[in-house]
Amino acid sequence: MSIEKIKAYPEITEITIENDKVKSLVQEYNDLEKVQKHIKNCIETVRNYTKKGYYNLVQPEFVDEVITVFSNLELSKKDVIRVNNFIEIAGFPQCNRIWQLPDEMKVQASKMLGGFEITYDSENWEDFSLQPLEK
Repeated sequence: MSIEKIKAYPEITEITIENDKVKSLVQEYNDLEKVQKHIKNCIETVRNYTKKGYYNLVQPEFVDEVITVFSNLELSKKDVIRVNNFIEIAGFPQCNRIWQLPDEMKVQASKMLGGFEITYDSENWEDFSLQPLEK
């Protein structure tokens, strides 16, 4: 048993730009309860795949499978900016992904991101806790 800590940032779903500045953004998960439920669902998915023999070469790990593969959380603010999902960008119609925005707007968006510190047991994933990160 090993207690580990990581930082995770929910992906952006909407962003509003006015006068070439990021006015606001919405992240997919913005409170502890929603993030906790989302992670529990991802853990359940990995556990089900494990039972079905999906991981026959290497055993899954919490960060690699639960967070990186199945969740809509990213391990860094840079990763949130790099996500290739379509998002709603109001006020800048020529873009539909955050990484397409001009660099200054990406920096502004990055500074607005909220995130969570996740403390988890590397063997018993279900035993995890969350704390919001300061922006």
